[in-house]
Amino acid sequence: MTQLETPSQLGRKLSEVDENDRYRFFDELQLTMPTVWESMRLDLEDESVVVVPSISIERTTPGSGTIMQAMEERALFLLLLLRQPRLRMIYVTSQPISESIIEYYLGLLPGVIPSHARARLTLVPVGDASGVSLSSKLLARPRLLREIRALIPNPTRSHLIPYNTTPLERDVALSLRIPMYGADPRLEDLGSKTGCRRMFEELGVRCPVGAEDLHTVDDLVAGVQGMRARRPSLTQAIVKLNEGVSGAGNAMVDLAELLARKDPELAEAYEL
Repeated sequence: MTQLETPSQLGRKLSEVDENDRYRFFDELQLTMPTVWESMRLDLEDESVVVVPSISIERTTPGSGTIMQAMEERALFLLLLLRQPRLRMIYVTSQPISESIIEYYLGLLPGVIPSHARARLTLVPVGDASGVSLSSKLLARPRLLREIRALIPNPTRSHLIPYNTTPLERDVALSLRIPMYGADPRLEDLGSKTGCRRMFEELGVRCPVGAEDLHTVDDLVAGVQGMRARRPSLTQAIVKLNEGVSGAGNAMVDLAELLARKDPELAEAYEL
């Protein structure tokens, strides 16, 4: 394997590197992940993880800084990784986390003294309560990224744990010079509702009747019509955002009345 060349090693800022080169650097960085993963099982003193629970899902990212912080704190279950006696964790959030919440999670660790685990945990609040994604906040603060990188005891035994993976999280990994434990951002379409349905169909995996690639009200109407043509007894349908989490954007459509309609009345009824 050739020595990894990061943008900084080439004397360039990340902003000066185009997408092709960013992914080339990222691919080389990801090739180190198996070695990093194996080192986590050896109880080494300089192993670490960096948690950046950034919610960066287009059109469903919460607009409230308070909701954003709550979503970031949903990943606090990762503190249970500190049951590994030498693992160090750097946990980044938009705003400070209440110490009582941290104490609660550390109290769940089996066979570990909470104060010992707390000594191996470094909390890094960005100090930005806006609704912008955490990864965007970090990338806008290169000094803070350098500070986080300096907290990593050994980059060859560390990796980034994100919430979801987009080019933003890729750039955070590049800035920290550690691999990312997550799917390649170039495959993110496969994780969407439409992408999943297409993949299921291609692989012959059974899934609920549905429709994809819907962008307008007319598309929705046509989608429901197609679903009822395949399953006339259908009484309910759920409209979902293609890229959504936690039920955000879901809407229930009651189709029960359509069962009592005669064919000439259906077109108008669908639109209602």
